[in-house]
Amino acid sequence: MRVLVWLTEGTWEAAVDAARELAEGRDAEVVLLHVDDAATADAWHAGPAGLLGRGGHAVTGTPLHDAAAHLLEDAQVRLGLPSSTDERSPRGHERVETVVVDACRDADVLVVSRDGDRPGPHSLAPPTRFVVDHAPCDVVLVWARG
Repeated sequence: MRVLVWLTEGTWEAAVDAARELAEGRDAEVVLLHVDDAATADAWHAGPAGLLGRGGHAVTGTPLHDAAAHLLEDAQVRLGLPSSTDERSPRGHERVETVVVDACRDADVLVVSRDGDRPGPHSLAPPTRFVVDHAPCDVVLVWARG
């Protein structure tokens, strides 16, 4: 069984905990997935230009990549089971949710945490709703524990 865990900032712990419960004691391959948010990356790269003017200094590297790497590392530690990581970025006009659905192609189960903390339609942000509706595999949807 291949378990894909979509990690998002603020709710990843609940998804990792649910994946551990699902995979423990089974012959499961766990893959921890993080998809960079293109809008956040664009804002990061545009920030120095706004602060320093058009002749500002180029930004090298990105703290967003470093933050994603730390999140994936923390998730592996919390999971406590053998796992691999998959870090992706949308290309061109691609959206985060389509990248996640594409990553699900080889998965048997996707584990994802709700975005909101109250029952009802607002507990899923539009990207998460899209993934839940279009994932080509089973979906385990968990509440973020706060």
